[in-house]
Amino acid sequence: MGDMIEFNDVTYSYRAEDYNALDHISLKFRRGEWTSVIGHNGSGKSTLVKLLMGVLEGYAGEIRIDGEVLTEENLQDIRRRFAIVFQNPDNQFVGATVEDDVAFGLENNGVERDEMVRKVEEALRAVNMLEFRTHEPSRLSGGQKQRVAIAGALAMEPDLLILDEATSMLDPQGRRDVLEILGQIHKDKMTTIIYITHDLAEIGVSDHAVVMKDGRVINEGTVEEIYQDTESLISSRLVLPFTISMADRLLEGCYMSYDELVERL
Repeated sequence: MGDMIEFNDVTYSYRAEDYNALDHISLKFRRGEWTSVIGHNGSGKSTLVKLLMGVLEGYAGEIRIDGEVLTEENLQDIRRRFAIVFQNPDNQFVGATVEDDVAFGLENNGVERDEMVRKVEEALRAVNMLEFRTHEPSRLSGGQKQRVAIAGALAMEPDLLILDEATSMLDPQGRRDVLEILGQIHKDKMTTIIYITHDLAEIGVSDHAVVMKDGRVINEGTVEEIYQDTESLISSRLVLPFTISMADRLLEGCYMSYDELVERL
């Protein structure tokens, strides 16, 4: 496995602001793991992703990918190994049909047609959208659109899949569906995932979690460890999941699942 991505003492400031959006961040993301980065708006989590993708420049410190320092010279090669799904899938659609959209990145990379057809079908099957392959993306529901966006990312067979608030515009059922699909993909393919969110209820499937506040990492560890430190979560303006809030009141911060809480009650 090993460390895939390293942020070593990284600091970044937006020109229009007089504070650090990232303030001496040091983080490691392990290959094959699902790491959730949690924080309120303005915590720095999306800035972290933008630096990793090379969207922002002019930071202090060092970013390494598989031991190689990220530079302007190797950025394009490294970026091809990553795929990202954003908050609003409508902003990512370019194809007239679902299958056209999923094939877009493959076509740009010069993938031969037979291989492209195979990869598109495999990606749509993975997100349970194969029957919608000829549909117009604009006519899909929010959850279906996000699944197509994920399929487009998966078709590229990335080393790293980044999801930046990818479920924040979905209803509760849509969120559960997308998280379930991502969990299965992670389990089957051991894809490295960085999951950006402000919703603590979404991090349960993570291998590792990082809590950010005001551009700094204030806590990291397993999901259980993160949930047990309710004081830092509340100070970060994060809303505790119902089970954690209840368990904190009844059992002084003991982590448990829904089933365990019901049994204990």
